[in-house]
Amino acid sequence: MSEPTDLSDVDERVLRHLDGSSVDYPALVAANTGLHIPLVERRLATLAERGFVEAVTDEQIFRITEHGRRALSEKPAASTAADATPTRETAAPDGGSPVDTD
Repeated sequence: MSEPTDLSDVDERVLRHLDGSSVDYPALVAANTGLHIPLVERRLATLAERGFVEAVTDEQIFRITEHGRRALSEKPAASTAADATPTRETAAPDGGSPVDTD
C-alpha cells in the first residue's frame, strides 16, 4: 500500500518542472511554472523536508527525488495551467495542501 502524498497543485507543478529539467534554481522554477518566487521557495523547502526534492548544492539548486516521482505518478496531471492554479478558497496561504473551506 502506498503512502498518501497530499500534493497541492503548486507542489505538483514544481515537481513536474523538476522532473523534466533535472535540476534548477527556485527562480527558474518560478519562471518556468508561472509561480511567484517566494511561493516556489517555500514549497521547495517543504518538499525537501518531505523528501520529494533535495538541494544539490549550498546554492539551493533542487532536483526531484524518486519519492517525488512516485508521488507524481499517483496523481493525475492537471489538464491546464488554469486548473493547476490554486484559488484563495482552495489553497493554503503558502500554496501548500488545500484548506478546509467548510
